[in-house]
Amino acid sequence: MTAATYARTRYAAESLVMMMIDRAHAGISDVAGTLPSILSIDGLKSVDSEIRILESRRVIEDTLSALGPVTLFPEIARPRLFGLLPADSPQDQLEKAIDKFKRRLQVEQQSSSNIVRLSFSHEDPDLAADTVNALADAYLKRRRAIFDVPRSPFLASELARHSDQLKSIEGQIQALKSEYDIVDLGQESLLAANQVDSIVQRRRQTQERQAALQAEVTAAKKRLAALPERVFDFREQSNQTQNDDDRNVLLRLELERDRMASQFLPDYPPLQELERKIRTVRQSMKGGDKPVYNTTREVRNPSIPFLNNHLLTLEIEQDAVARQLDELNRQHTVAVEKVGRLRKAESELRDLERTRSVMEDIYRDYAQRTEAARAEEEAAKVRFSNVRVVQPAVAPATGTSMAPSFIIAGLVGGILLGGAAGVLATWLRQVYILPHEIERDLGVPAIASFSDTDGELVSPGAQQELIHLAAQLRDHGLDDQPMALIQFVTANDGDGDAIVARGLALEFAKGRGLRTLVIDLCGDGTGQLAAINAGADGETDSGAGERLPTIEPQSAGDLEALPSAVPLLWVSRQATGSALGSLRTPIAQSRQMLERLNQRFDIILILSPPIGNSHLARRLSPMVDANILVARAEHTRAPVAARMRDSILASGGDIVGLVLTGRHFHIPQVIYRWL
Repeated sequence: MTAATYARTRYAAESLVMMMIDRAHAGISDVAGTLPSILSIDGLKSVDSEIRILESRRVIEDTLSALGPVTLFPEIARPRLFGLLPADSPQDQLEKAIDKFKRRLQVEQQSSSNIVRLSFSHEDPDLAADTVNALADAYLKRRRAIFDVPRSPFLASELARHSDQLKSIEGQIQALKSEYDIVDLGQESLLAANQVDSIVQRRRQTQERQAALQAEVTAAKKRLAALPERVFDFREQSNQTQNDDDRNVLLRLELERDRMASQFLPDYPPLQELERKIRTVRQSMKGGDKPVYNTTREVRNPSIPFLNNHLLTLEIEQDAVARQLDELNRQHTVAVEKVGRLRKAESELRDLERTRSVMEDIYRDYAQRTEAARAEEEAAKVRFSNVRVVQPAVAPATGTSMAPSFIIAGLVGGILLGGAAGVLATWLRQVYILPHEIERDLGVPAIASFSDTDGELVSPGAQQELIHLAAQLRDHGLDDQPMALIQFVTANDGDGDAIVARGLALEFAKGRGLRTLVIDLCGDGTGQLAAINAGADGETDSGAGERLPTIEPQSAGDLEALPSAVPLLWVSRQATGSALGSLRTPIAQSRQMLERLNQRFDIILILSPPIGNSHLARRLSPMVDANILVARAEHTRAPVAARMRDSILASGGDIVGLVLTGRHFHIPQVIYRWL
């Protein structure tokens, strides 16, 4: 209605332009000269091309410059937002004027003719006619500027560019030859291949010599080990004492005595002195204190030194051959690397030479085309115009108003917009309201839904839902065994997982008589125990089943459980400080701890921290029999629930289903099935 109120009468001024198409103006030879000079498009397509030029931004800008943007559209110069903001800058005013001009301009080709109709609507009829005439003048000027562009500068720039590319390729070829130290690639490749073959032959000969030396060394060591170390020559034994002069002294004394006895009497004192010396010497010779010497002579085997010398020579030669073989291996590696580098250089050089050959052909062709284009430009400097204005624009006498159309469009649009808004709001909603939406989006069955999770689940409907949930968990087990280890997984705090776990634990303990344990890994367990005791309503243990005492930890990190006021129901205490709640505990130890608890209790419910805050839920998911996802209606976003599901499945856990909590029926339940 507002648009109809402010709608004003507009006057449309028209002008007719005739496009004269002939072979000279419809076709033009290809700039590069690779295509023949033929008529490339027919007349009607040529007219359509002229229309595109007429509607171009440059033509519109020239028209606005001639008339003035503010003259045509005074509203663009007014302050914005009811005078609270200043007017737009000149550039923004020009952009807005161009948009308004395009919306009011109409360029149409008359059917089966070469006549084009120009129409522009404005509140001032005289200004509308002036605008159409200014548009035709700007179009003709722009067209002359387009078709008067010479080809030789473009061809000359392309020729210079290809010349630079040729020089660059030549430089790359020279740089490649310098890098790989290449003079003649073919000769260098042949020499490198011959060098590799020569080294291989020498290495084979050296390996043969090394094998022969090894055999000789082994045979020499074997022969040397078989020879005796010494060979017996002879043995002699003598009692002769070296430097023994007793007999000589005795002989000299006896000779002296005989000489003096022949000259002197027996009582001559010197003669008696000689007798005493002779007796002393003889007495000394009779004594047994003189040592007896034995001499034994053994000769060393002469073959051993020869074999040792020969073995030493062989070992020295063997070491020299090994060093020679290492050097040949090094030379072979270097030669093979050189052959590889030459192959790589050959591939790169071949590509560069191929590119150079192509670039030379292109350069030669561009040089010829450039000279031909210059000759053509010199010969034809005058072009006849093939566009004529048949009918100039005049001020129209009658106009049109959009007020009735705006009223009808407003009524129809309001109805459609209201319906579309409702459909769009439902389509873009990313939270869950109904259980079947979970099954549709996540592919996970919705096994239960609760509406009063702000408090304990005490309503008859909630109790029936708990009985139904417990029956599903006990009836569908693994290998004919009912589920005993169940973990509740949620994405955010306060989604109602603790309330559902408490209600389910009460159902298992009170309704089914199962020994139940609630493990609270989100806190110390006192809150869960207090809530369970408060919901027991003063029940006593009389008539109930056997209640076990408090479960004390047997070792460091073990779990402690306290009995609640409900028979057969225990709650963990400080479970976050146990080995089960620590991420440092090995997985095998956590699994063993759960197996020990499973032997003592019939059902174990585990409350894990939100999966976005801790890795503990993903860690325990493959250890339990089943994982139950918990989402809060109108709160948990669909992408968050999908990530929670994917995290559990990626960790190897099994998902039995999803529980929807916090449902609110703002409208009748019958309408929810349509959302």
